[in-house]
Amino acid sequence: MLEGSDVKRLSAEAQKYLIDLIRIDTSNPPGNETAACEYIGNVLDKEGIESTIIESEPTRGSIIARLKGNGEKGALLLGSHLDVVPANADDWSVPPFEGVVKDGCIWGRGAMDMKHTAAMFLAAFVGLKRRGEPLSRDVIYCACADEEQSGFYGMHYLVENRFDLIDCEYALNEGGGYCAVIDGKHLYTVQNAEKGVNWIRLITRGEPGHGSVPRKDNSIVRMSKALREISKPLPIRKTKIARQVINKMAGVLGFPKDIVISQVFNPLFSDAILKLVKSFDERVAEMLFALTHDTVSPTKISAGYKENIIPEKCEAVIDCRILPGQTSGEFRDMIAKMIDVDEIVPFDLPVTDPTESPVNTELYRAICKTLKKHDPGCVISPFLMPGATDNRFFRKKGIVAYGFQPLKSERLELKDYLDGIHGIDEKIPIDGIDFGVKVLYDFLRDFCA
Repeated sequence: MLEGSDVKRLSAEAQKYLIDLIRIDTSNPPGNETAACEYIGNVLDKEGIESTIIESEPTRGSIIARLKGNGEKGALLLGSHLDVVPANADDWSVPPFEGVVKDGCIWGRGAMDMKHTAAMFLAAFVGLKRRGEPLSRDVIYCACADEEQSGFYGMHYLVENRFDLIDCEYALNEGGGYCAVIDGKHLYTVQNAEKGVNWIRLITRGEPGHGSVPRKDNSIVRMSKALREISKPLPIRKTKIARQVINKMAGVLGFPKDIVISQVFNPLFSDAILKLVKSFDERVAEMLFALTHDTVSPTKISAGYKENIIPEKCEAVIDCRILPGQTSGEFRDMIAKMIDVDEIVPFDLPVTDPTESPVNTELYRAICKTLKKHDPGCVISPFLMPGATDNRFFRKKGIVAYGFQPLKSERLELKDYLDGIHGIDEKIPIDGIDFGVKVLYDFLRDFCA
């Protein structure tokens, strides 16, 4: 087990990497990830580790490095993304691209999503090389572009064009590993599945005319009816992964909450249960809803060009997140039967179907073993990610991929730092980095020995 001064050194290095990476503005659009890749490449070069930067387009870079093992076992990839969502500095209490350290946290855009993981993976990766740990499998470091848009210029590009550099048996990325305290017990998730992302453009048409003479086929009115219908909660859907997560949650909750949670799939009680759960933990309620429902959110609408003209066409975009067990095409067919529109047009995005990896693997068992060593008595659960990660590209290639970013803080509650993801005043607690680096290094040493 990594202890004492070694932990402090690796954690201090991870913190420096994170601060430096935050100071490289990789807001997507436009991205500019190559600058961050060059920084990481310099770190690796100083440690005697060769790396390769692959640009899908100018400035849209991803970096890959490999520690060679003896080949007895398949490779493990440590994946992260270097792009971040934009930040409006006027809304923040600190400059979003300065990596400010205060109140026991590192603040800045990307602190949680997900430059801290790129930094922790880098520190652990460098630590393996520096200590000369014998490896039975290759360990690949990969920090890529464009996850915050569609992955097209990042992991999708690598999988389609340079798979030789990232081919592996197992992959780790974002979406799990955080410690949630529920009824005094520590619950960690390992993200092994994620919803499909299905962005759809809806189009309605009608005869144009003067605004003073209402028309029954007004394209905007038709669209408003369609959006109102599609925004109603969809029926509960039972999936294997949702049942696994809910059973784990019930196991950490005391009576009578455990009984309440276990009945969430009952259509007679589900709405009442979700309302009850929300009264004592809003985040748990939100997670339960996402685990048990396909969701649809209207995100854009456009029509018309003059105040007194009824437009002939109205367009809207809906963001659909669909549970495992169905394809994007099947979901669109269901939508088409629910609403009256003239066209339903899918966006041209790579790999949008739901994906899932099994949990009866040596990788999952190794994660559980390491977490229990560092946090005895903790509970570990599979997890379904409501959004999408780069893991989906690996799962489509038959590679077992999990979200695992170990993080536990004694200073802050989980919600205190997760609320900043894609929001204002994003931050990460420094003691969480201490924990994460320690767990990651011990996991890598044991799993890759």
